[in-house]
Amino acid sequence: MAKMRNPRRDELDYLFNFSNRIFKYERGGWNLTFVRGQLEAFSMDDILVIEEDGRIVSGLYMKPYKVYICGAVLEGAEVGGVATDERYRGRGFASTILREAVRQMTARGCDISTLGGYRDRYARWGWEHGGTTRTYTITERSVRYAGDHSGIEMTMYEPPDPTLKRKIIKAYEGQAIHMVRPKVDHDLTYDVKKFVGMEVWAFESEEGGFAYMVALRSQDGGSLSVLEHGGDPEVLAPGLRKAFEEWDLKEIRVPSPGIYTEFTPFLEQMSMSWVLHPSRQLNILSLRGCLEKLLPVAERMAGAVLEDISKPYSVTLGVAETGERVTVLFDRGCEVTDEDGEENLVLGRCQMVRLLFGQERPSSALGLSGRKASYLDLVFPLPFHEWRTDTR
Repeated sequence: MAKMRNPRRDELDYLFNFSNRIFKYERGGWNLTFVRGQLEAFSMDDILVIEEDGRIVSGLYMKPYKVYICGAVLEGAEVGGVATDERYRGRGFASTILREAVRQMTARGCDISTLGGYRDRYARWGWEHGGTTRTYTITERSVRYAGDHSGIEMTMYEPPDPTLKRKIIKAYEGQAIHMVRPKVDHDLTYDVKKFVGMEVWAFESEEGGFAYMVALRSQDGGSLSVLEHGGDPEVLAPGLRKAFEEWDLKEIRVPSPGIYTEFTPFLEQMSMSWVLHPSRQLNILSLRGCLEKLLPVAERMAGAVLEDISKPYSVTLGVAETGERVTVLFDRGCEVTDEDGEENLVLGRCQMVRLLFGQERPSSALGLSGRKASYLDLVFPLPFHEWRTDTR
């Protein structure tokens, strides 16, 4: 009979080989040393497996994290490694283990959960495309607007180099949105590296300015995908131009949070184009937690628009599947209140993700109209972004 449990640490070899057989990590460019290091860093309580016929036949992990968003911190967990042995598929093991993962993450007080994979597979448990990433495309024609790079020194980070690594970590933690990484995640990101061929480069100006990027070059060497960057944008921009010219690139793609940051004007100036797209699949585990923590951020971003509200208005948001209800009050600002709202808006979990963390205003994303749309459009969507180096 199938039994769900946490694995023992002496079963990690089996779990690693099991996952690698299913996902074929190397085919996707993953560094197997990184995958194994990540697995060993987990608490066994963060891994769920199903045992049948005396062996592990299905499993997943829930990597806990904290994400800093413009002064607020959300508690979350990244779900990954969702796999079932081919001979045991069709018996509902994935559904069983995902339901239990959602229950456990909610019980632990997580505000959100994130994952990759197929939307149609995970939407039934509440995951939906969410967050906004703006990816810029820099070309041979547009890169000239990055400015003069003659005073920029470019250095590859090669461990061990604790001084340079501290500068990189400080720059990462200066980003408007970033994970609150424990030491092991910094070590895996910069020293072990997630993908084969991934490089970490630092840029320093003659005046002492600093920036960095984590990047992957294409197989033909003609294009560069930046996975993470940080530091001083006035150093990063000419640093990217220096890399472009020295490496004879044809294109650089640079992601950034969808909100306006200190990097936005520099990246816009030196780019041929940019696109907005979802950052990740999100599941809202605590509607109240997300709203209490991020509405103050949205309020600051909206600024005087909210202060000009002449008549108070409140709306109660409800999640159809869980029954959770939270009221948002608009009254020269916005805040969570325990009072019932003037109107109700009950949405399914995926629709709630599109309301809170979509790429459009609620009136467009959900076809809302009337007062609800007028007020909700002032503060939603809320900011969220995940760097590719932080996805699992």
